[in-house]
Amino acid sequence: MDVLLTRYWRLLCAIGAVERVVGVLLIANIVVNIGVQVFSRYLLGQPLVWVEELAVYSFIWGTFIGASLGLKELRHIKIVTFVGGLAPGPRALLRALAYLIVLGLMLVLMVQAYKVMGVEGRSRSISLPVAVPRNWFYSVPLFVGCASMALTCGYLILAELWSGLFGRPVEAHAARFEAEGVEP
Repeated sequence: MDVLLTRYWRLLCAIGAVERVVGVLLIANIVVNIGVQVFSRYLLGQPLVWVEELAVYSFIWGTFIGASLGLKELRHIKIVTFVGGLAPGPRALLRALAYLIVLGLMLVLMVQAYKVMGVEGRSRSISLPVAVPRNWFYSVPLFVGCASMALTCGYLILAELWSGLFGRPVEAHAARFEAEGVEP
């Protein structure tokens, strides 16, 4: 089981690396687009109508990709007052329960996003030079972000259960805790 979880973690790390690159590209796209918009509007007197829409769409994608990457790196806000006072076994089992709740939420959001994709796909972007279905900017990023977070929650649940039941974290999980400088 330890080997499978380590491979699962490596897959998540590879997905996280792609998410990081895409996230940086999206932020760079926003900065460049807004810079072009300021230049064309105030210096040339000819604003480009599609720039703001593209920046907003990049922001939407970046939000969901960033949320997914934040979960992989455990950078979301958490309060550990109660859980921090527990013994390592129960602490790991409570964290597994929390990740199970998050997984359930991600699955519900994925189902709802999938239902909305068909409706949103009927309309197109308004000002972009190319007509792109609107679902690529609303329900698809939600679905992709939630799917990535669901995969991450699956790993975190298994790793926390392994740690809670057998008293030792899986290799990849232990390395993550060591890198963060926290107790498992």
